[in-house]
Amino acid sequence: MFGYVRVNKPEMKVKEYEAYRGIYCSLCRSMRKSFGMLSALTLSYDLTFFALARLSFGGKIPSFRSGRCPYNPSKKCNYCQNGEEELRYSAAVSMMMFYFKVRDNISDGSLLRKLIMYLVLPYALIKYKKAKKLYKEAALIIEKAMEEQSATEKSGTDSPDRAAHCSADALGRLLDLGFGNENIYRFGYGTGKFVYLCDALDDIEKDIKKKNYNVFVKKYNLDSTPDGQVREEIKMSLNMCLAMVGEAYGKAENKSLSPVMENIIYEGTENTMNEILKGKVKK
Repeated sequence: MFGYVRVNKPEMKVKEYEAYRGIYCSLCRSMRKSFGMLSALTLSYDLTFFALARLSFGGKIPSFRSGRCPYNPSKKCNYCQNGEEELRYSAAVSMMMFYFKVRDNISDGSLLRKLIMYLVLPYALIKYKKAKKLYKEAALIIEKAMEEQSATEKSGTDSPDRAAHCSADALGRLLDLGFGNENIYRFGYGTGKFVYLCDALDDIEKDIKKKNYNVFVKKYNLDSTPDGQVREEIKMSLNMCLAMVGEAYGKAENKSLSPVMENIIYEGTENTMNEILKGKVKK
C-alpha cells in the first residue's frame, strides 16, 4: 500500500486524533513484537486504516494506556489494551504486502533500487513466510491477487475497472476475512480500487518516462501530463470508488470508532485525491 488513506487532521477532535495515533502506535508495537524492530519501518497510513477498520467492524472499542516510543524514548505513545488479534493480523498483512512490494520494485525499479531491493529481499521473504504461517488464508488471497494483477497488467488493458479489480478484490477479502459480511467486503473493495487508481494517477509522469504500464496512460493515450478534461474524468472514477466505500460503510453494522472512520472516509480520502490531482502528493 502507498499511504493514500489518511485522516484529515484539522477536522478531528483531539481525542479522535489521539485514538488514531494510538492505533498507529499499537500496530507499530504489534509489528515489532511479531516480526522484529525493522518491520515497523514498513508501516503505512493505509495499513493503519486497515487495522482501524478491522477493529471498527469487529465492534471493538479500544482502551489505551500510555507508554514510551522505542524509537524516541522522550515521546509518549498511547497503546491499545485490547484488539490484539486484529492488530496482529494487520501486522502480518503489512509484512506480506511488503514482500510483494520488494519483488515489484525489483521488476520495475531503477538499477540502484533493484540492487537495494535484492539486498532487502531475503529479509522480506523470511518475514513473509512467518506471516503466512500465522495467516495462511490471507497469504493465499494475496498470492492469487498478485499473480492475477500481473497477468492483467501484461494484457495492457485500458479499463480502470479491470486493472484495479485484482487489488480491490484482495483488499475486500482480506478486510472481510473472518466476518463474512458483504458490506465489509464492498467497503474493502472500494478502498482497494481507490488506492490502486490513486497510485496510477500519481505515477502517470513517471510511468510515461519509464514506459511502465499505467492504465490511465493506456486509456487516454497520454504522452505527457493529463489535461483538465482527463483529470476530471479520472476524478469522477475516484469519486465513484469513494461513493461505494461510503455506501458500504453506512450499511455495515456494529461499528465502533465511527468519528475517526468517518473523518478518513468522507474527508481524508477526498483531500488525498485533490492533492494528487494538483500534483502535491509524495509517497
